[in-house]
Amino acid sequence: MTVEMFLAALIGGAIGVAELAARYRDKPVAALLSPGGLLFVFVNASASIVALIAVTASGWTFGLPATTPQESLTAVRVLAAGIGSAAVLRMSFAPAQSRAVGTGPVALLNGILRIADGELERKRALSRLSHNDLSGLSFERDHAALAELCCHLMREFDLAEAQRLGGLAAELSHRDDLTDLDKLDCWGLELTRLVGERALRQAARRLRDRPRDEPGPAAPDERPAAPAAEPEHAAETVPAPRPPIAKASRLAGGTNGRTERKSFSDA
Repeated sequence: MTVEMFLAALIGGAIGVAELAARYRDKPVAALLSPGGLLFVFVNASASIVALIAVTASGWTFGLPATTPQESLTAVRVLAAGIGSAAVLRMSFAPAQSRAVGTGPVALLNGILRIADGELERKRALSRLSHNDLSGLSFERDHAALAELCCHLMREFDLAEAQRLGGLAAELSHRDDLTDLDKLDCWGLELTRLVGERALRQAARRLRDRPRDEPGPAAPDERPAAPAAEPEHAAETVPAPRPPIAKASRLAGGTNGRTERKSFSDA
């Protein structure tokens, strides 16, 4: 029974680790080793063990025939306990046609994740403010290019994240109570959550080393040459302009009430 409990706890803990890694993409190891992360994994593993004990004590066979080997039945129970406990922990109950936040076992996991969020946010802020990776840059000039570089570093970028970045950029641009460096620090903290400190440092270095004013190709001089001066007696030899000839309409009446184009020059 000890081996079965260990395997069930391993499945439940692996699900918790995968959820933490997906939630904290910039620092998954730090999130896992934090007290909140360890508690999150422990709760998932413990739920798997409790589910395995309940399934075994109840004698559930999950519809398998009586001739099923004991090893196969044990493997099915371990898988059911590991995966089923994760599903039960993430259940939420809410009244029908209600926008209120549901209650249930998921509230326990959400509370633990909020604890981990607070710890990771404090560590991220201290690490980001301890050194200035964005020195030499300007928010007004470089925030768009910096965001584009960081976003293209990611294989898949969520649309909600892009909208949130756009809203933050617009808000910081209209803030008059913050200096350009303050806005740059806020922008860098937001990008750190998405791509991590090392990627942000490399993107800032790329922008810092890039020449700002690149000379473009010289535009060809297309000004027309000044007309040559004509003799004074040329005005006497110029014939008088002819009266304008009335131009025919684009469409002229045709036979049987149809219209037809008179010439291509009328188009």
